[in-house]
Amino acid sequence: MSTMQQDASLLRCRYTGESVQQARRAIDLLEPGAALVPPAASGAQQYLEARVLVSLLEFRNCYTRYPLGIAAVYPEPDGIALRVESEERAAEILLNLLPTYVSDDEVHGVPGLRITQRDRTAVELRVLGTHTRLRLTGLPATLWRNAVARMIDRWIDPDPTLLCWQSSSSAWTDAERAHHARWEDVNDEFTQVQKRGAWLGSGLLRRVALLHTVSNTFFVDGYHGGGDGARLVLRSSHVRGQGPGPHNIVAALVHPTFGLPLHLKRFRGDTDESWGGDQQFVLGDQDKTAILDIRAEAKRPGSRLDPELWQAILRRLPESGFTEILSPVVLAGLCGLGAA
Repeated sequence: MSTMQQDASLLRCRYTGESVQQARRAIDLLEPGAALVPPAASGAQQYLEARVLVSLLEFRNCYTRYPLGIAAVYPEPDGIALRVESEERAAEILLNLLPTYVSDDEVHGVPGLRITQRDRTAVELRVLGTHTRLRLTGLPATLWRNAVARMIDRWIDPDPTLLCWQSSSSAWTDAERAHHARWEDVNDEFTQVQKRGAWLGSGLLRRVALLHTVSNTFFVDGYHGGGDGARLVLRSSHVRGQGPGPHNIVAALVHPTFGLPLHLKRFRGDTDESWGGDQQFVLGDQDKTAILDIRAEAKRPGSRLDPELWQAILRRLPESGFTEILSPVVLAGLCGLGAA
């Protein structure tokens, strides 16, 4: 392996969480000149991945060793695989992705999404009628079955709830079709805005390991904001005074080869991360289709975080960040704002 190939593989690992060997094999399979972290090849795949990321951010009921409970991601042009950390997190993810229906044409989850394949370590999900593909991996088959049972037993009231994914495995239910017609009409302006900006959520999901490979992040949640473009708000919690700070995530995201077509629009906060002050990084694209709002806070863990898990988090914190070039002071200078 040449030095250039080794460097590319090592750098991709920081974005995906893959091993060096996995990153090298993935790069070798790409077409000449292709992006080293490939984007989703279709709009439908991109839109699904953006929805998956929002689901990972919005529904957090348990602490995990990795910020979103995802240890690694394996991006391919026609699909994506996420290595899930634990059975508990797997149950949460399935609960918030698989469609269920109670009343008023409201479907919780992704309409049309189904478990279409199971193997020894993974389940594969697709939106019926599309070529989308999402694999959840990292657990043996028995634990995936346990995660589904746990999801139903713990969080779903069986009397008023229709499990669309279970009751109709090969076709959309009437409830899903009604929900889609009401809330996801292709002629609706809001839907059009979200689809134009879906590249951001999809691109972040394909680089989600950055949250734990280049900074001292221990927890992330967030939500889908409103506005003229698609807006993602990430709220990240960081270990005070230990490991590289959140500005490393921003530096990685604006990297010309492995990053996304983003530029820093605004920075607010203390430029000295050793003080543990809050920071906000707002990034956007040239066409103004999407905004990424990262709100970082140095803090102590919550009382619900098990001490043993906290020690496991501390042990996996990276020793070095992404780059020293885009320090908080430089970021502030680029925005012409200084410390706000």
